[in-house]
Amino acid sequence: MHLMVNFETDTETEGTSALITLRGDLDLQAVDQVTEALGKIESAQPELLVIDLSRLTFMDSSGMGVVAAAHVRALKAGRRFAIVRPPAVVRQAFDRTRLDEVITVADDLAGVYP
Repeated sequence: MHLMVNFETDTETEGTSALITLRGDLDLQAVDQVTEALGKIESAQPELLVIDLSRLTFMDSSGMGVVAAAHVRALKAGRRFAIVRPPAVVRQAFDRTRLDEVITVADDLAGVYP
């Protein structure tokens, strides 16, 4: 049984831009933590929200759902939204769902965040 949660979030803002960096395994156990962190960021109504997935080691469908929901909220709020390319092991989830055809995916953080 998997009791240890191998996951953490870091958030920062710069001007009207916000960044959330996800590390570890983004699975059902981590979804509430990410949703809460995104809620705090979104309540400040940033013009740009970037989710950095480059440090994830795993992401399941619940994690994809959190990212997709943040994208939808960004569209409704008129907020620019991007993700930083996940590693190959996580990338498979994007390929299966074709979410990367809808969401702006950057190769590195410097390409999308101030």
